[in-house]
Amino acid sequence: MLYSIYVWKNEWEIGVEKVLKEELRIIVGNNFSLPQGIDEYSMVQQVVDLLSSTDPELRDKLAYRILDNWLLEKKLLPDEQLVKLLNNAISHNMLFNRIGEVGTDSIFLRSFSSLLIALLLIRDNRDQYLTENKVRKIMNTLITYCKSEKDYRGYVEGKGWAHAAAHISDALDECVRNRYVGLEECKLVWSGLNSILESAPEVFSSEEDERIATTVTAMVELGKVPLSVICEWLMDVKLPTVNELTRRHSRINFKHFTRCLMIRLSEKGLLGAENDLIRVERRFNPYIE
Repeated sequence: MLYSIYVWKNEWEIGVEKVLKEELRIIVGNNFSLPQGIDEYSMVQQVVDLLSSTDPELRDKLAYRILDNWLLEKKLLPDEQLVKLLNNAISHNMLFNRIGEVGTDSIFLRSFSSLLIALLLIRDNRDQYLTENKVRKIMNTLITYCKSEKDYRGYVEGKGWAHAAAHISDALDECVRNRYVGLEECKLVWSGLNSILESAPEVFSSEEDERIATTVTAMVELGKVPLSVICEWLMDVKLPTVNELTRRHSRINFKHFTRCLMIRLSEKGLLGAENDLIRVERRFNPYIE
């Protein structure tokens, strides 16, 4: 009897997801138009709820894509509802949901909450609906998340991208670009990114280092942090001492990040005559004499 109930429940959930995907495909195919007669906030929240799905098409290709269009292109929702959405996104209902778990499906909600927060911060950078205090609260919450997340998987077979390190970097990149953020705030952002590079249990394999470099490149490009200060931060990094393998993984992640940053800044003509990042590279690369 219990097995029959389990099978019925599983088949019912699969059936519901099929219906949801078809409805969302219709929305996408209809130029992302909302169904008539439906409250905007209610509809947005229903799509937000799908960010926890383990179905990569439903979560990533449909739900997230629709939210991107609705929030940034169609500019749905007034300021107070955007703030309400943000408050939920940074809460234990979403960003901190089952924080600390490793290898479970809870990572998808946490990681895609970061992407939702990034969208809402992009909206603020364009329309300025957040107060300075609110921006600081969001930034501090994101940094706390960086120091709390333990699941650093990239692509999960059959379930798609988890990619927590990359997604939170996207959200922090929007913090760096915010009108209320200067040198001191960028230093706090770096403390969060530093935690990710230091704490990852493996060498990143899904270009997380590139996404982190995007955030730090913005600090220099926008004139908020001199490159010399970035180099000081990197020279002050304390590699973990738990065991030799963990230390090695951390060192390699910092080395790869440094190279990503060097290439980005070089492409933008921001390295300067004296490339201080070469000195940083030497710190993390034992093969340079």
